[in-house]
Amino acid sequence: MTFFKTTAAALMMTVTATVAAADLSAADIQAIDGKSGIRVYTADGDFLGVSNGIRVGSQNTKLFLFNRAGSVFRFRGRDVVITTPADQLTLRGNDLVLEATTQRVRNKAQSPASDSAGAITVFLPRR
Repeated sequence: MTFFKTTAAALMMTVTATVAAADLSAADIQAIDGKSGIRVYTADGDFLGVSNGIRVGSQNTKLFLFNRAGSVFRFRGRDVVITTPADQLTLRGNDLVLEATTQRVRNKAQSPASDSAGAITVFLPRR
């Protein structure tokens, strides 16, 4: 039981540190703006998709993602569009980490009608 408490405490500190470190430098923005093929993850390490383009604006950043195997979204074949402020993103190596947890992303996801082939949209404002 003590092992689980210690592991849970260490995990919570890691997640908290991950969330607190979210920020993109000017060089990071230049490296990702308009790029494709960047893997995107949540703050707790779950895979969201592979970018099909990233648009960094003055207010918000739009991530256009392909839904791939292993993604937190269960809707096969539908693309995902995530809109969030740039300060809610962190570039780690070749991967982009979103400050939101998997549960928050799922809660904010708006799926199109079942007969529509539209993209899943997620709007994540600052907390």
